[in-house]
Amino acid sequence: MNKKELLRELQELDFAIQEAVLFLDTHPHNEVALSYYRYVTGLRRKAADEYNRVCGPLTSRDSRGRRWDWVNSPWPWEREG
Repeated sequence: MNKKELLRELQELDFAIQEAVLFLDTHPHNEVALSYYRYVTGLRRKAADEYNRVCGPLTSRDSRGRRWDWVNSPWPWEREG
């Protein structure tokens, strides 16, 4: 996948996670919803790892000890869409 597709996947997974959280707020004992939440958060973690591997850190928390080298790459608005 390219950068745009990876970012879109992250957005879709973030939306799914938020929807699951809202549902679990009103149905806290629903095991199916909790299982879905765990599944989607796992997918999101894998998608974020893939994005970081291919495109670089998405946030400062994602630099993973690379000693702030993320500031040496182009800023998001300097990259091609």
